[in-house]
Formats: sequence, C-alpha cells, structure tokens
Amino acid sequence: MKNGFTTMLILLLVFLTACSGSAPSGSNGSATNQPPTPAPQGGGTADKKLVIGTSVPSLEFTFFVAAQKSWQETAKELGVEAPFYNAENNQAKQNRDVEDMIVKKVNAIVLIPITTEGVTPAIKAANEAGIPVFTVDRSVTSKDAKVVAHIGTNHEDMGENAAKLFLKGLEEKYPNEPVWNVAELQGTPGSSAAIERGKGIHNILENNPKVKIVASLNGEFQSTTAMRAAENILTANKTLHGFIAHNDMMIEGAWQAAKAANRDTQLIMVGMDGQKSTVEKIKSGEIYGSALQYPSMLGDGLKTAVKHLNQEKVEEQVWVPTDLIDQANADDMLKTKAW
Repeated sequence: MKNGFTTMLILLLVFLTACSGSAPSGSNGSATNQPPTPAPQGGGTADKKLVIGTSVPSLEFTFFVAAQKSWQETAKELGVEAPFYNAENNQAKQNRDVEDMIVKKVNAIVLIPITTEGVTPAIKAANEAGIPVFTVDRSVTSKDAKVVAHIGTNHEDMGENAAKLFLKGLEEKYPNEPVWNVAELQGTPGSSAAIERGKGIHNILENNPKVKIVASLNGEFQSTTAMRAAENILTANKTLHGFIAHNDMMIEGAWQAAKAANRDTQLIMVGMDGQKSTVEKIKSGEIYGSALQYPSMLGDGLKTAVKHLNQEKVEEQVWVPTDLIDQANADDMLKTKAW
C-alpha cells in the first residue's frame, strides 16, 4: 500500500506541474512567437489606412482621365485610400467637393484647381481644418491659400517650346511668305495652365516680325468649343497659315474645322499635351506637332502627400519635364510616352 500511495503522489505532482506551465506559441495564451502585423506602406496603422482625396477639373478632358488612372495605380501601390472627385468643370462644385473631404477628415488633399483664384476659399478651409493641401499641374496664386507643395509642368516654358516648334513648321511650309497669319486657341480663362501657356506662346510669337496673330479665342480646353472658334476664325480670315492651341483637344477641334473647310493641308497646327490621338495625326502629317506633358504627375502628387504625412522632407516646387513631338519622333512617342 505504501508503494502504491507513493506512486499515486508522484503522478499527481507531475500532472499539477504540467497544468501550471506557459501556453504554447500560437495558442490563445498571452505568449506568442508570431511576428507583429506590419503597417501599410502608405504610413497608416495596421487598422487604419491613410485617406488622401483628390479633385480634378473634369473627366471630359483626356489628360485628366489619364491622370485618374495614374492616381488609382499609385494609391494601390502605396496602400492608401484615395477618394476621387470630378469637379465637372465647375469651380463651385470643386469647392464643395473639398468641403466634403474636410468633413470626412481626410489626411491630405491633392488638387488640380480649375482656376487659380476660385479655389482659394476651399484651400483656406482645409488650412483651417489642419489638412495639408498639394496642387498638381495647375497652381494657385493667392497668398491666403497655403499649399505644402506644387507638382507640375512649367507651362510658360512649355508654351515657348510649342511656339518655337510652330515657327519651325511655318518656316518649312511658307518660307517665302512676308507675313504669317496665325490664330491662338486659349484654354479655360483664369486657369494657370492657360495663363502661363499663353504667356509662353506670346513671348515667342510677338518677338518674330513675320508673325501676325489675327485671333486669340477661348476654346475652354475642349475640342467642340475649339472647333466652333476655329470655324469663326477660318470664316473671318481667308488667308491663314496656322493654329496654335493650349492643348491637344483644341488643336484636334481646329483640325476638324479646317478639314470640313478643305483647308487642313494649308495649315501648320501645333498643340500641347501629347495625347495618343493627336500624336497619331502628327505621325500621319495631319497635325504638325505637340508638347508632351505627363499625366502621371497626379500620382506623383499622391506620393508627395504620403511622404509629407510620414514626416519626410518634400520640395515646395517639383517641375515635371516635357518633350516636343513632331513627325520625326511621333512613332517612338506612341510606343513609349504618349498617353
């Protein structure tokens, strides 16, 4: 009996010792050897992503459709939530969209403003809410609107380069003409892109004694509006040597008007932006040239906002380079850079 009692006592002690041990790795106990869940790449926590909203002037413009694609791809790459607003070319709506972002307490706002001044109240409201604002492509001028950084093309330089390409085409086609009668199709009034591109164009054309600008009409950056303006210009000017436009949608509108009037082969036509449909016409010789800008800059704006939110230093002004497109490089541009 004594030996049996001793054996039972030993077994009881072994059982009690096993029950008092730590829980094994991966169980419901407090100890674990599993690595912690990593935070999202965008700089948020494991439970909450960064939310960065953006607004573009209108998805009726080819450039902004391509920019939206860049925005979505970059948001996926960075692991951030990126609500996207289409302002429908209405400054009041864009301002309301910014107010909606503020109410939703986004972490940052990235804007392509419709006009330089009209967006000021919305940016001021974001400033007062402590939400950092970044502009892309089009800038703002008001000192009351605080912007962390601007990412965009130097539109004045772009206008100058397009104008130089335009003069090259005029010289090639009309070397013996004493005067070149030309027309300008302007972008949205009050937008920095239209103001600065126009300034660049005039910097070059007004300093050439052979150039006579017979008309500068508003085309709103849209092909149908530009086509109507071009029809009026062609009707009023029986001798016209060329059109230069603030974007490719407008130069295509001018081309359509000239084609309908059987005058398209008489004209040198140069646009800006580098959209594929225009570059295809450059390749075929129907349009003389364009100056390429990159819609991927909207994705760059998102990356800049994330860096700032992660307390990394960002440049206040980031210039995105441009390229000239003519018939000589159009095929390569279609394969590599045109959008």
